[in-house]
Amino acid sequence: MFVALPIIGLGLLAQTGCVENSFFDEDRQVQDTLPIEETFQQAPLPAVDVLWIVDDTGSMAEEQAALADGFSRFVNRLDAQELAYQIGVVTPGSVSDGGAVLRGDPWIITPSVSDPDGAFADAVDVGLDGSSQAGLGALVAALSEPLITQENRGFRRSAAALFAVIVSDADDDSVDDLGDDPVDEALAFLASEEQRTGRPARLSAIVGDEPTGCSGDGGTALPGTAYAETALASGGDVLSICSADLEALLGSLGKLAISWPDSFPLQAEPLTDTTQVSVDGKRINAGWALVLDPPAIVFDEAPAAGAWIVVTYALAAAEQ
Repeated sequence: MFVALPIIGLGLLAQTGCVENSFFDEDRQVQDTLPIEETFQQAPLPAVDVLWIVDDTGSMAEEQAALADGFSRFVNRLDAQELAYQIGVVTPGSVSDGGAVLRGDPWIITPSVSDPDGAFADAVDVGLDGSSQAGLGALVAALSEPLITQENRGFRRSAAALFAVIVSDADDDSVDDLGDDPVDEALAFLASEEQRTGRPARLSAIVGDEPTGCSGDGGTALPGTAYAETALASGGDVLSICSADLEALLGSLGKLAISWPDSFPLQAEPLTDTTQVSVDGKRINAGWALVLDPPAIVFDEAPAAGAWIVVTYALAAAEQ
């Protein structure tokens, strides 16, 4: 959430690229143009949409049971941070394969659900009759038209981070759904979600170890190479599905879901050498950059929850 002060009569000048922060001296005043001030407040309670994509093929019985048993730890992590979360479960594949549609009743699990553990246990009991391994395809289909406004309506919020989690004992096979390079297509989709919401969009993977797979109390698994590649490229975690302590791994995912915005869009393009930034009343001379297309202030580390950010600048359009 941000609050921007109204600005009147702003002109824009098209430029591209990223400019590292630069400052005018403390006593220098901007000449011949009215300085613009925009004020933002960092989100106090980040919203997180968590989509679980759970393999429903015949070898996944032990893993599904472990996932249901470990869910309390995951939700406790989210609750401890007072996150406004929504959680949903789908299976791999397209709708025609029986996948990508949110499962359970309710199909969206929130902090207000009377028994979130029970609701998740029911949703994650996806059965063992599936035949598709198109997990990346399910990620894209579940959050795209027509599902996002029909069967999966209400799940994806416009100002919420997205954390997708794939659980599978095999690798992805989404060529029929996403084309010859499913990893690139999935990463492009996650990038578009980040651009649309201004919030992180990441994939994590609980899959077989690379390069040869793994064995454990839950059985054996093939290496999840494509899932791991997508997860790492998106900034997510890669965890072993063969670990005996899947509950602890879910705790790691809960910690990953704690994220605050680090980018704050400006309503006009600044004259770069006039830009000043303060956080909670303190001038910040390092740790941020000015992006010009579209104009925004991007911090190296997100400001603390609830912090007030003030950006002052002169308009680029006023430069002679």
